[in-house]
Amino acid sequence: MLKEFSFFLLLPKLNDNPISLSFKKSISLTAKMILLYFGLAILTSLLFFPILKLLNLLPGKGLRLSEIPLSFKLIFFIPIIEEIIFRLPLKFSKQNLFLSLAAFQFILFYHTYSLFILIIISLTIALIPYMRLMPETFYSRLGLIWKNYFPLVYYGLAICFGLVHLSNFHNVRTAHYLVFPLIVSNQIIMGLIFGYVRVTFRNGFIYSVLLHFLINLTFIWIFHL
Repeated sequence: MLKEFSFFLLLPKLNDNPISLSFKKSISLTAKMILLYFGLAILTSLLFFPILKLLNLLPGKGLRLSEIPLSFKLIFFIPIIEEIIFRLPLKFSKQNLFLSLAAFQFILFYHTYSLFILIIISLTIALIPYMRLMPETFYSRLGLIWKNYFPLVYYGLAICFGLVHLSNFHNVRTAHYLVFPLIVSNQIIMGLIFGYVRVTFRNGFIYSVLLHFLINLTFIWIFHL
């Protein structure tokens, strides 16, 4: 699995014939991806965090995991929303694109508008593909661009996934944004692994959501011991 993932990182590409897995192989894939994530996360933390601390560029954590309640929102809702934003559009379709945008605006304005307003706006955005506001040729050309420049899409979404998690820290300065890939390297790795699973396997989006659930739950459970 590590070999296949390494080759994918060298040349990310969409799989026109995604791999179907039996239940047993699905369990095996999930376990291997979780182990791969924690292995890489530990390695990069040991490598980057001492450097950041030496340079006085390691921001403080905004909230300790032990202080976070075991809530439905944290364990289930946030992973689903984040996967819709960052992994769903890896396979281009106009529906996937606007569902991603709808989820993004929901998170972006979560503390600004009421839940009712957010749901109305999100539903409106999600329904745009069915309103025929743009010709099908537009989506066809966009899909072709998406496929031709998939490596940029793949790495771009993984990096953006990491960048939004910079908000988990406090006292973030301009200098922190210059080295943010080191600070949120664990989240970028997570994005790369989830993205690989998303486009390589049939029902890959479900696998990526499940992996997100389990990794988040593992972190929270460990820090609540």
